[in-house]
Amino acid sequence: MPDFFETVRRSIDNISDNIGRQIDNFVSSKEQKTQQKPVNRARSSQPTVISSKSVDNSPQILTVALHLVVPAFVVNNTKENHSITASDIEKLIDNARYFLCTKSAIADLIEESLKFTNENISTIHERSEIYIRINIPDGQEMLDKKVPYILKRNLPSHGQGVVRKIACLEDLSGLEAFNRV
Repeated sequence: MPDFFETVRRSIDNISDNIGRQIDNFVSSKEQKTQQKPVNRARSSQPTVISSKSVDNSPQILTVALHLVVPAFVVNNTKENHSITASDIEKLIDNARYFLCTKSAIADLIEESLKFTNENISTIHERSEIYIRINIPDGQEMLDKKVPYILKRNLPSHGQGVVRKIACLEDLSGLEAFNRV
């Protein structure tokens, strides 16, 4: 069984790398199309246009998916498709039993390996395991962090996210790729 999960993890990494390359190629092709071509002054009476576009070598800004498994009593009034503040995200991280931060493009693949129930979160036992996925814009510094403190420290300065999924877990299977606290 561990070989299966290692194979899945490698597949997810390959998919993520391929998506990244496709995005880079797309952006590069768009930049090439928008650059202005120099004008031959001998054949044209129009002035030469020099592009003022500077080369930006800053890290790529992307939305990350923070996957957490927390006890039910921690989620309180957290609802799907609602914003969540940095202090609430930090509280969830502090109480997380399992966590993982990935690119949002592969978050659905992660969720496919988990088993959810249809139970109402407000009526279950307070110690039951709840899965919560939060999309955080500009969270690239949080990717692949293995320690909760560093995860919290690297929350973006705006410190907001959107809860994309919250559900009761049937059991802990499928959490092999997650970091355990």
